[in-house]
Amino acid sequence: MENLNLSYLSAEIKKNVESFFLDILSHHKENIVSIYLTGSAITKDFDVKHSDINTLIVVKEIKVTFFDFIASLGKQYGKKKLHAPLVMTKNYIERSLAEFPLEFLDMKNNNQLAYGEDILKNITIEKKDIRLQCERELKSRLQQICQGFIRAMGNKTVLRDLFKGAISGYFPIFCGILFLYGQKIPKEKSAILSAIRDCCNIKIDPFTKLLAIKAKDLNPSAEELKEIFEELYCEIDALAGKIDEFKVENV
Repeated sequence: MENLNLSYLSAEIKKNVESFFLDILSHHKENIVSIYLTGSAITKDFDVKHSDINTLIVVKEIKVTFFDFIASLGKQYGKKKLHAPLVMTKNYIERSLAEFPLEFLDMKNNNQLAYGEDILKNITIEKKDIRLQCERELKSRLQQICQGFIRAMGNKTVLRDLFKGAISGYFPIFCGILFLYGQKIPKEKSAILSAIRDCCNIKIDPFTKLLAIKAKDLNPSAEELKEIFEELYCEIDALAGKIDEFKVENV
């Protein structure tokens, strides 16, 4: 059996993850550099009924045969909440840090190495790249929620689904902002919200409500959803303004 480090996983998901990784290593070990678990599976936010299990596989080279093999496992492991893995080469990661700094910051700060070389440990994320992507993402999301609100035409179900689909995407941005201000980046969503509130002096109520809607703990009326939209727009706009003003010091 391969030497997998899965001791940090709960028994609820360890069996399926271990089986998935062993299938990969038994057929393509010679091409594998690293295997990681990322995302909520390694945090207290993981919900065994609803959360996907996310993985990153670093390979020596991209091969069609490897993608064919992973695809062949899709039906078996998709039912067990294992999301299609991200597959990258070490060279791709090194060449993509400036273009996708939020994504790599999220992976660097929220991963567990299960097998192989720890590539993510030593990657360097630049503040100037984080600031630029935070600005772009926040302003883009302002337009997305506005367009989504218009398309919903007051329909409660459509508005609720808009908010459910949007909430997860805010957390990498929040972590990027905390990184800019030199703050510790927590693992759990509630702690991230508290940290961004304290760091940027914003109200986190709309984001807390969106999390509750996604978890089905809150079922607001159409009028309440409109109020949430207005609150959400206000706080995202406030964050965008702070990023506009943020200056990255040249080192």
